[in-house]
Amino acid sequence: MSEWQPIETAPKDGRLILAATPRATDFSGFFVVYWSGPDENWLYSVGRWIKPTHWMPLPAPPVQP
Repeated sequence: MSEWQPIETAPKDGRLILAATPRATDFSGFFVVYWSGPDENWLYSVGRWIKPTHWMPLPAPPVQP
């Protein structure tokens, strides 16, 4: 798995990524997000946005034997 990277390096092409927000905020944790150009925010749900500080690619889904 990849290392955490600064959010400024995250892809802004609509793909889903794993994002982390600071623990010092009321709304901290890990979120699957995508960049919404029209909103200019990282969205984790329709109309819900966060200000993450770091990101990494999502892992590949499990393969059924």
